[in-house]
Amino acid sequence: MEVAPEKARKRREKAAKSTDVQQWAEFSGNAALAGRELPPADVLAAGQRIDSWASRLKAAGAEGSTGELRARALMDLLLGRDSRPGNAAADGTSPGAFAAMINLTIPLATLVDLADRPGEIPGIGPIDPWLARDLARTAASNPKSKWCVTVTDRYGHAIGHGCARPGPRGREKEPERQKGPGPPGFTFVAADRRGPPGGYGTWRLRTHEDGRDLRVTFDPLSTRDCDHRYQAQGHDPGAKLTHLSQIRHATCTGIACRRPSTHADFEHNTPYEAGGRSCLCNGNGGPKCRYDHRLKQHPRWHAEQLPDGTFRWTTPSGRQYITETTRYPI
Repeated sequence: MEVAPEKARKRREKAAKSTDVQQWAEFSGNAALAGRELPPADVLAAGQRIDSWASRLKAAGAEGSTGELRARALMDLLLGRDSRPGNAAADGTSPGAFAAMINLTIPLATLVDLADRPGEIPGIGPIDPWLARDLARTAASNPKSKWCVTVTDRYGHAIGHGCARPGPRGREKEPERQKGPGPPGFTFVAADRRGPPGGYGTWRLRTHEDGRDLRVTFDPLSTRDCDHRYQAQGHDPGAKLTHLSQIRHATCTGIACRRPSTHADFEHNTPYEAGGRSCLCNGNGGPKCRYDHRLKQHPRWHAEQLPDGTFRWTTPSGRQYITETTRYPI
């Protein structure tokens, strides 16, 4: 900066174009959140605001070190919550309650306290079963949470999926609560006797916080002998096709790429303009990040979707790599 101040300014302005907010898993099992290449003035102002709120937390009786209070203040400010002792959220939910969508994966046996198997947060990584249950209970306290259930084979590959909807009104027999080492929690019982090949039936899901009675009807996710039931009429996939493809592939289908599929493109293995379907059986079940999407279109690279939903990549040197569908914790 002393020798070439103009060059330093250009370097700063160029780096500012790559500004980003990143999240990743810590080796301890916790998570990290960081803003990179941010405007210095904004960072100074944000730091002062964090310090100010951390001081208010301490004055209200919150326990913890300076670092713990600053981290708590940061989460409060980002999530719009007030975690001072004795404070409750304005909407009646517990402080820190979040609305879970597709960002929390928990084995059913763990959710109902019958096993201690780890869960996973896409984009962050595995989480221990106790944290998984705590997060599920926190999400259950927010009525905006969306609950989806995925059926897997013995290897963890998704073969069926359904999202919960409110159950029919009226009195129904209370499902027997699952017994386990923890407090009364979630229940999941069959609501009908239907099964394959058309699906996996309808099930009742009840959360422990508000006792909501939900219904989950499963649809198969196989692409073998695809009946195109999820096909979109136009080029762009519909909401359900997009969601199911993200379930089957939670990350980009590129070689060793871990970018979440929610931040990826949905391309057609056979181009739509060439008659390719907007369907799970034609690549829409294999999301690709923008980099791998462009790489797949390079004339020296080749990517093809196999009948079982996996992708086979062929590099310019002739080497081949297989990207399988996501293996969920089982």
